[in-house]
Amino acid sequence: MRKILSSAIAISLRRTPLVVPKRTQRLAATLISLPLIRYGFQTLNLNDAYEVSIEDNLNEGEMREVQVGPKKEDAVLVCKVDGQIYCVSNSCPHVGAPLSAGFLVGDKVKCPFHNASFSVKDGVHEEGPMFRGLQTFPVKQENGQLVIRVEKQLLNAPRTLNMVTKGDDPTHVVIVGGGVSGQSAAETLRQAGFRGRITIITAEDSLPYDRTPMSKMTFMVKQQGLQIRPQSFYEQYGIDVMTNTTVDSIDINNQDVVVGQEKIHYDKLLLATGGTARRPQLDGVNLGNVHTLRQFNDLQSIRDKAKTAKNIVVVGASFIGMETASAIKKELKDQVNIIVVDSTTVPFERVLGKEVGGSLQKLHEANGVEFELNAGVKRIGGVGQVQRVDLLNGKSLQADLVILGTGIQPNNKLAKDQLKISPNGGIETDVFLKAAKNVYASGDISSYPYWVTGEHVRIEHQNEAVRQGYVAALNILGRPTPLTDVPFFWTRQWDRTLAYSGVGQGFDEVIVDGDLSQQKFVAYYARKGRVVASASMNTPNAQMIISEALRLNVMPSAEDLKEKKVNLDDIKKIVLSKGSSCHCKRAGQCQSQL
Repeated sequence: MRKILSSAIAISLRRTPLVVPKRTQRLAATLISLPLIRYGFQTLNLNDAYEVSIEDNLNEGEMREVQVGPKKEDAVLVCKVDGQIYCVSNSCPHVGAPLSAGFLVGDKVKCPFHNASFSVKDGVHEEGPMFRGLQTFPVKQENGQLVIRVEKQLLNAPRTLNMVTKGDDPTHVVIVGGGVSGQSAAETLRQAGFRGRITIITAEDSLPYDRTPMSKMTFMVKQQGLQIRPQSFYEQYGIDVMTNTTVDSIDINNQDVVVGQEKIHYDKLLLATGGTARRPQLDGVNLGNVHTLRQFNDLQSIRDKAKTAKNIVVVGASFIGMETASAIKKELKDQVNIIVVDSTTVPFERVLGKEVGGSLQKLHEANGVEFELNAGVKRIGGVGQVQRVDLLNGKSLQADLVILGTGIQPNNKLAKDQLKISPNGGIETDVFLKAAKNVYASGDISSYPYWVTGEHVRIEHQNEAVRQGYVAALNILGRPTPLTDVPFFWTRQWDRTLAYSGVGQGFDEVIVDGDLSQQKFVAYYARKGRVVASASMNTPNAQMIISEALRLNVMPSAEDLKEKKVNLDDIKKIVLSKGSSCHCKRAGQCQSQL
């Protein structure tokens, strides 16, 4: 994937100004039609390294992609920040997006795809769906030239941050849950110098893995490719992972985790138990070939049956349902009929509103997906195996396969009678993700006070889960770190990405700037006149800019946006004038946390 993305960059050197007057930088132009700007340079191909000389004429706040090797993906990113020159990898370690097409604010470069952020000073990853940072490369200033030396073995290699191994510290941190939040916490503990015991307990039969591609790339992903770290990683850093292990209860008074007849004592406990795919209370919901999508074995069952199915009914027109419908229809085309059923008037209505939801519905319909909206499900019918889905409006839909995209149920049973359960189903915490003495919660299960509104929210997205695991780990170590980020998520359907930042629950107004019919827009979600969230499609770096504006509390009012007194370019200029807000870099790297 990285090679495919990087090879789309047809340049030798590219200069990306920090501010482009009167327009935003456009990713399509960056990847396809941007005029090439070439600079005089000299490349030495040494045995173990490339050495490149370019003109020393970068402006403050400018980043430039520099080709160093023979392949198009053999590029680095050179930046000038605070008067100093820095050089890092240009390929984002997540899926290989070119960071030169992203957004530089302060010393932080933000990936144009999924809002991963890295310091160009040290390559450390600060937010996003990331477990790896960027390589850094030395730069010398000589006689009006910048001389960059890049070791070949490091050129496109993601970087794991420095970690310690297990030592003599008897402190035991137990993490219940083997998802990305628990993984993030375990790595952060080691990055921060913790040498005690770390135990991850998961009911699944595999090491921690990334679930997000399963609904977006249903026929492409393999479990090994989703796995975050190999077994050798856990052995190297002394992290014990107990798979196929169900925690029956916790005892917060005696600080024990109960597994069958065994009690595992903890000094600090992190509950990162995530959620279980919700099965609605319907007759026939447990018939054969009625599936949810949460674990990898769910994915295997769905794609095996989809290959022979003629009629697929997807119940739920939100993220899992719509992404899966897109992925299956795109792969199988006219071999299968897909109908999406939901009680709302348009897909994504509760999260994205009728305007954006209607635009995505038309995108799906143009590609052959059908809809039954304003229609609840009465029952799922069949003998042994599903044969039909009966709707409350009287219609009956033929079905060889039913996919339930009906949300998740937070796995909060361990907390009952011991910890406070929020009305949203999560374990209630403070801003430090602390739920009780020596007990923390992170990821889908955590209900925390959102720093913008003070209201408790529970966020079910990858970036947020990773971030919360990091924050929880620092607080476990006694380094007070409040959760003060702006949630970000993305969805990909029909090769088009919608990105979203903020917390828009309770929005009462949607302001759209752009063309919904072409899925090229920025939508702003306002609550009582204040913009609290935004979504966009085909508008490069829009959410990278807006997430910073929300974080810095410099978003324009809904009224000004509605009257077109300001636009995205203006928001970008405001953000750049303020500089990057502190994100509290990774534990072992950020001096403010030590």
